[in-house]
Amino acid sequence: MAGEKYVVAASDNPLQIAVRNILNPSGYIFLGNCGDSVSLLRLIRSYHPDFVVVDLNMQIRELRNTIETIDDEMLCACIAVGDYKDMELVNLLQNSKVLSFCPKPLNKDILLHTVEMANMNYRRIYDLDRKLKEMTENYEMRKLIERAKWILIERDGIGENEAYERMRKKSMDSRLSMKAIAEAIIFTHEISGKS
Repeated sequence: MAGEKYVVAASDNPLQIAVRNILNPSGYIFLGNCGDSVSLLRLIRSYHPDFVVVDLNMQIRELRNTIETIDDEMLCACIAVGDYKDMELVNLLQNSKVLSFCPKPLNKDILLHTVEMANMNYRRIYDLDRKLKEMTENYEMRKLIERAKWILIERDGIGENEAYERMRKKSMDSRLSMKAIAEAIIFTHEISGKS
């Protein structure tokens, strides 16, 4: 999809030029280039590109930490350009959420297709990752609310519905989330239990 922004990380200028000559006429927006992995991470955090194109001639061992950081933080799609024979690259590709591969020598159609697929997969995985985090947070919040509810049931001798309604009313009256109310109940219970 044209209009997406990118950064090129390559140790040699001809590859940087070749990538730009393929992507720019197709509507992609070039943000900058660099020749080392530290600068790459700095550019990504500064410019927030949609994807990066990384030359594996920059030494995969030096790039490994940078690629793992990009992957862990889901910063953007990452397209590695190089030779597929490197076993370290194969391991990175197998374990990565954001890394794709494009072989050398660069071919216009293959690079464009790789960029499209990498960006599509990145967006899909990013959305799934976000949904998983939301579901985990909701589950943790429900566990807290349940725990606080049972503390009220045991402490005040009330029913389950009444305990929940008390928490909900306190939440509305104080303009605090149910999670904050549950955490306060649990904290108070733990403090009074230790005294």
